[in-house]
This record gives sequence, C-alpha cells and structure tokens, in this order.
Amino acid sequence: MDKIDRAILNIIQESFPVEDRPFKVIGEMVGLDEKEVLNRVKTLKEKGIIRRIGPILERKRLGFESVLCGLHAEKDMIVDIAGEINRHSGVTHNYERDGELNLWFTITARTKKEIESFLSDMEKKFSIKIYRFPEKKMFKIKTYFPV
Repeated sequence: MDKIDRAILNIIQESFPVEDRPFKVIGEMVGLDEKEVLNRVKTLKEKGIIRRIGPILERKRLGFESVLCGLHAEKDMIVDIAGEINRHSGVTHNYERDGELNLWFTITARTKKEIESFLSDMEKKFSIKIYRFPEKKMFKIKTYFPV
C-alpha cells in the first residue's frame, strides 16, 4: 500500500461521499481519476484489506431487535454450528473465543419472536444451550483505523 491507498482507506472510513459518483469525489480528494480509485479499491478488496463497503444502519430506528448470544460448542462441532448460525442474514458477528462459552454472535431481526424462534431451532438442532444477553444500554463506539 502506498500513501494514496492509505488516504483512500481513511476517506472511506471517515467521510465516504454520499454522491452519485462517490469514487469520482474521492479521486478529486486524492488527485486521481475515478477509474484509478475504483481499481485501487478493487485491489484492496482482493487483498483482503477491505472486507466490504456499506452503511451502518441504526437498527433501533428501523424497528429491529438484537441480542448478543454465547454458547458452548464442542471443538468438533464449532465449525458446523457457526456455519449454521451464519446462514441467518441478521447475524452480524460470530466469533470463537476462549472460555466455557466459546462461540459468541450477535443476531438482529424484525422481532424478538423471530430471534427466539431461530435460537430455539439452533438449540434443538445441535442439542446446545444458547445464552441470551439482551442489551441494557448501548455505549456507541466508533471504529476507525487510521492508515
């Protein structure tokens, strides 16, 4: 990565232009044409530096529910369980961790009933107990990796 790649990454994280042609605007900011910015972003994505570009939506304002979950999965089942959990489009995070509860994920859906139905199905399918940790208070954080 060179200085321009780093500048593009910082712009994408901090001030992505909401414009008809955002990469043209980014190009103007870094001194490149739109096509070159798109090529650089594509290369950064292919290298795995950029995972995805998209909005972060405020689920509460959209009327969605969410819950953090933890469970214990035997080592020989963790990949299967995680894979099945990841099939739900509302799973935003899913991590293997050290400790008794070794698989943690967050699930978001329209209703608590939809979440509960999914979690109950997973419990039955894999004979596991999924612990629910409902939100008490949100402490908003901003993730930014200056590069």
